[in-house]
Amino acid sequence: MSAGGRTLPIRYAPVVGEALDSWLEFLAARLHCRFSDVLRSLGLPVRDVGLSNPMLPRWAVRSTAAEIASISAASGVAEAVLVSMTLRRFDGYAVVIRPDQRRVERRVLWGRAGSRYCPVCLDESDGRWQLSWRLGWSFACTRHQVLLADRCPACHRIPRVRAHPRRETPRPGRCAGPQLDGPRGARCHHPLSDIPVVALEHDGPVARTQRLIDHLLAEPEQTVHWPLYGAGGASLSVVLRDVRCLGGLILNHAACSDLTEAAEPAVLRQMEVYRSRTAATGARHSRLDAHSYYAPDDAAATAVALATALRVLAAPSVPAAGEAVRWLTERVSSSGRALHPGGMALLSGGSVSPGLQAALRCSREQKVMPVARLRHRTAIASTRAPCNQEVRARVLPTALWPEWTLRLAPWHASGKPVARRTDELLAVACLLVGNTTKIHTAVRLMGTTVSSHNVSSLLAELTRRPDCADVLHALVLLADHLDQHGSPIDYARRRALFTTRSSFIDPEEWRDLQRRLRSNHLPDAAHAQRWIFHTLTGSPPRLAHPAIAPATPSQRGQYLRFRWRILPAEVDLLLHAARAILDEHGIDEPVQWTPRLDAAALSTLRLPGPDPDSISAAELHRAVPGGDFAIARVAHTLNTTTAHAIYLLSQHPVDWSPPRFRHTQYTAARIGQWRTWYQDDHYSLQDIADLEGTTLATVRLALLKYGFPLRTAVPQPGRPSRRIPLARRPATWLPGLDEV
Repeated sequence: MSAGGRTLPIRYAPVVGEALDSWLEFLAARLHCRFSDVLRSLGLPVRDVGLSNPMLPRWAVRSTAAEIASISAASGVAEAVLVSMTLRRFDGYAVVIRPDQRRVERRVLWGRAGSRYCPVCLDESDGRWQLSWRLGWSFACTRHQVLLADRCPACHRIPRVRAHPRRETPRPGRCAGPQLDGPRGARCHHPLSDIPVVALEHDGPVARTQRLIDHLLAEPEQTVHWPLYGAGGASLSVVLRDVRCLGGLILNHAACSDLTEAAEPAVLRQMEVYRSRTAATGARHSRLDAHSYYAPDDAAATAVALATALRVLAAPSVPAAGEAVRWLTERVSSSGRALHPGGMALLSGGSVSPGLQAALRCSREQKVMPVARLRHRTAIASTRAPCNQEVRARVLPTALWPEWTLRLAPWHASGKPVARRTDELLAVACLLVGNTTKIHTAVRLMGTTVSSHNVSSLLAELTRRPDCADVLHALVLLADHLDQHGSPIDYARRRALFTTRSSFIDPEEWRDLQRRLRSNHLPDAAHAQRWIFHTLTGSPPRLAHPAIAPATPSQRGQYLRFRWRILPAEVDLLLHAARAILDEHGIDEPVQWTPRLDAAALSTLRLPGPDPDSISAAELHRAVPGGDFAIARVAHTLNTTTAHAIYLLSQHPVDWSPPRFRHTQYTAARIGQWRTWYQDDHYSLQDIADLEGTTLATVRLALLKYGFPLRTAVPQPGRPSRRIPLARRPATWLPGLDEV
């Protein structure tokens, strides 16, 4: 037979799933001719000098369009069918083929040379070979429920590593390898169906795993929607890379006791024989991480590795996958191999998906430093790798917001805080979430003076305390909220503008208000300056200008007391002054702000502090007695901590003054409205008193005290006199006080 447009005298259709070289050998056997004659008649090269001896010819791996057209013309088989009979159909997701050499890259996706086989299938099909047996992902026959065979039982060689000898007539179903201890060129020809098989359970883990892989390979374009890969899913090539990564780790590090649920006992025994033989003989590629690069030569080892790996990847969530793989990462770590979260992407000789990286990081969460847990966001099983997040420093105050500090700061049983300046340390920790920035750089960006050691010590304390188990989780949620929604306040700009400012409010204005509101007013206006600086910048007063910064512990304690003993009218004045300062600089931002997260996201977390919103402002106001009081008494009345009571009083100021001064404060709050009524709307003093439910004397004295001129009383005809009878006049009564 020769080329030149001639067709084959006898035509046989390939069976479903058959490999191209198997079908050509079957044709040669039926035509009783040498294999080279069939190749020539189809227009295929007889010798393929471009490849080394152990490799299949190029056309058996990836035929060209010209080769496919020539075979189709001579055999009558459709070109699409012929293309599906080569490994080209699996290229890019189950194997990687080098296009220039048209051979399988064995170090990627567990590519392998040769083929496994099902002895029962060979016997039933007269020696026809399935293409899928050549893949590293095939280890079982789901039709006959048996494990695939790896080698010829006589010569112990892997079948079909190279093409059939071209000068011989093929004998389908028999080994075409060289005969052991025979003459040169002699073939083994042992019947490959004559080998014992390992039976599998129909619903066993090995059979289920092979069916799952076959289903995935049947639709290579589909997206795999497993929870580990998020809402968008992952391509099949990504999934199989992850399977190869875990499979390599399992074969290299797992003990037999770790794999009892992965396969039937007979499969496990065969796998252990393979692993012990490989380790004892020092076979090729028997290095520690050999299976991270090369597919195992044993079907049992492949079955156990893939069944175990897919159990991890098909877990219902990333944390569940981390829990399922924890035993494996502990085995890897005990072997002396470092498993830092940042190195998970290169684990097992190549890159793995972000989902698997997250699961591996979760499995090591209790073994890594707290700073690494923040950077890699292991608390929420994040699939996002750390990056530079220095921009978050602009939306973070130097000291974490009081509400969040109350919720996240740990305390000793004695009632003292675990660490000084916890609010500043927590703010730095929030900046470190998902961030590659070094700690000392984060400290500088936040404008604080805490040390890197202080930050690390607090994070270590948080991970040791049971009541702080989820503080890192809350910090991650807070950082993600800021990254997604931002902040209406640019704290970095405010720190740059106001840290060097020495005055925020006119001391005389503040002292005047104090004289009107308090019986024992504070002559020092420094606390008011500190309050505005603290509110505007989110920085503790110790970082303010030296003229107003508290220099001693006593001064810092006095300022803390000032914050929760402040009166509502004083807060109004300070907020008005702060607003004026922002307007002066053209800053259109709220004076203060606190991020709010979904309560449901925090309700299940174990945090050391109480929920700030668990006590309403009305409950607080009812609990505070009139006159002087102790903060511990208020906390006891509210059945909460002292820190919580201090926070509530600073956020919801209470008028705790004695009745006389409380009435004066009410007057101070209403005097603006009274002036409007009196001067602009021409209400009489009595009309204002009636509207406010107070006395005419109160309104008159208030307007005079605040410097508002009164109109001259003009009698109105027909209006009855409102003179107070002599017997009812108080001792301090002055003529004309109650007259309009």
